[in-house]
Amino acid sequence: MAFHSTGLYKRPSAKKTAGLHLVSLMDIFTILVFFLLMNSGDSQEIESAKFITLPDSSANSSFSNELLITVGTEFISIDDVEVVSLEKVQEADGKTVAEIVDVLKQRIAENPELTEFEKTNGRSVTILGDQNVPYEILRSVMASCSQENYRDIALAVNQVVSGVVEVQR
Repeated sequence: MAFHSTGLYKRPSAKKTAGLHLVSLMDIFTILVFFLLMNSGDSQEIESAKFITLPDSSANSSFSNELLITVGTEFISIDDVEVVSLEKVQEADGKTVAEIVDVLKQRIAENPELTEFEKTNGRSVTILGDQNVPYEILRSVMASCSQENYRDIALAVNQVVSGVVEVQR
């Protein structure tokens, strides 16, 4: 070992390469994956229109995203597109409504393939209507859906669980 003239000793240094600490990196990615899995699920709520008061129910099944028919105060809408007036549906007196059937036929033409569930149970549709909608109107909407193989019909209701109200299928 040689001392320099300044009197300070310099230790010989070995070149170290920088490395990754994989355990810490894996912990961070694991937490990130769990966070994304917990927060990336499909929305379980229907955006309820201000003019619609849903009926209450104690059903336990949850809503799944499919075709949404809204029965408003003046019009019936399918996926936010006004289709037919309520007066015309009342005139149908529980029978099918041509305008609703035409829109459903168009939806079927856009997506003609059926899943195994749809082959057995029919296509899925959710009807969102005010609790004061007359039964004859709902019957006409459901008859129109059934005619076009939309037989898996759900009515949107408020789920009442210990005082908490949620929109459910």
